[in-house]
Amino acid sequence: MNLLLLDYDGTISPIDADEGNAYPPREVLDAIMRARSKSIIGIVSSKPCSFIMERVKGVDVYSCITGAEIIYGNRSCVDMGLIEKQDIAVEMLNSIRMMIRDERVKIEVKRTTTGLIAGFGIEWRHAEKPRELGKIIEKAKSYGMKVVLYENEPFIDIFISKENKGSSISFLRKVFKPDKVIFFGDSENDIPAFRQSDISILVLNGYNDHMRKVKVDKLVEFKNIGEMILKYARYA
Repeated sequence: MNLLLLDYDGTISPIDADEGNAYPPREVLDAIMRARSKSIIGIVSSKPCSFIMERVKGVDVYSCITGAEIIYGNRSCVDMGLIEKQDIAVEMLNSIRMMIRDERVKIEVKRTTTGLIAGFGIEWRHAEKPRELGKIIEKAKSYGMKVVLYENEPFIDIFISKENKGSSISFLRKVFKPDKVIFFGDSENDIPAFRQSDISILVLNGYNDHMRKVKVDKLVEFKNIGEMILKYARYA
């Protein structure tokens, strides 16, 4: 059986929606549920598990915060290296809040289900790009954190864990021993997962034409994602 893995934002959920409205269309959720009879289905996202599991229920595996936490069956695997980094995580969070005073800029704290801080998101969808962003990025890197910038998007991610979507796929290969790993993604954050997949599929959503330069096996349109999930769930 194949392992079919899906990014969330921009892949199965509209990339231009506010977080409160960032839900996959009903037909996509239906396709995911139907695909479970043919493949092992998982979500691999930079979002926390609490966010993803509320919006996509009943899949086989959730890899959250780019692999800082992976949940499957009755198991939760957390990057234990996060424990010793909680002090600098709190320092970083306080620095971000001190430097960004515009209330329209959203600061997301990415926590595991056990409460560990594993990263941050900064979004200025309804505000000007924060002038302090360069200093924040510099400070995060000085702490050894990983910063992901997205071309054409009004947000950045900062990750404390060294895990990424590629290492998540390597872990899940060992767990599920699939015939093939098929991964759908849309952004810079998905490049490590594209490289570790047997079949890599770039979802074009109207904001990521620059990603066409990334080597993948297939391009699909966001509007066709439900159909493509069913197609590749049956892939042999």
